[in-house]
Amino acid sequence: MSAYHPDDMTLMNYAAGSLSIPQALAVSVHLCFCHECRDLVKNFNHLGGALLETIKPASTEDDAFDALMATLEPHDHSHVPKVKMEATETGRITQHFHNPLLRYLPAPLAELPWQRQTKEISKFDLTSLLGIKGFQIALQKINAGAKVPNHTHKGFEYTVVLSGGFSDELGVYHEGDFIARDTSHNHSPTALQNEDCICLTVLNAPLKFTGWQRVFNPFMAWH
Repeated sequence: MSAYHPDDMTLMNYAAGSLSIPQALAVSVHLCFCHECRDLVKNFNHLGGALLETIKPASTEDDAFDALMATLEPHDHSHVPKVKMEATETGRITQHFHNPLLRYLPAPLAELPWQRQTKEISKFDLTSLLGIKGFQIALQKINAGAKVPNHTHKGFEYTVVLSGGFSDELGVYHEGDFIARDTSHNHSPTALQNEDCICLTVLNAPLKFTGWQRVFNPFMAWH
């Protein structure tokens, strides 16, 4: 089971269909691994349907909006019925769910035509395949034990671990984990020692490498 998840507001926006396509892709990939977040999305959908039946269409007053948001308070799920999800015999619940990435990949992860960015970091760019502008959507592969240069972000970055794992200054992440970073974060992800780490990454602005590692900016910039 995943240990790191999208926040409740992100899941609520996903359920409402208000995320951008790249953001929604990252969340949907995480949902393939995480029954807890699938439960929350289903419950947000149930709540949304119930609210549509009770809210007066003509009401646009500020107090009506505040009342709606109070009803959807994302941090209190005690009143929400849970939807039970069953795991497979092997315990890998992901086997029950279709990964939306599969339709865009020309080959299994190990056989993709990876583009080398540094000696130990490679990328498979999905941006052009998806026809999306204003974002970079890519698979990133970090060799086992390798370290990504220290960097911050000019916008936001969503990362979903597909295989292997990595650590940074804020935690250790494994298959299925969802990690959100923005301009307030400065970190240096390091792949775990036992296997290569492959992640889906979604950015709305390039990374910004810091210190002497700024020399990596031309090599890691968007193309």
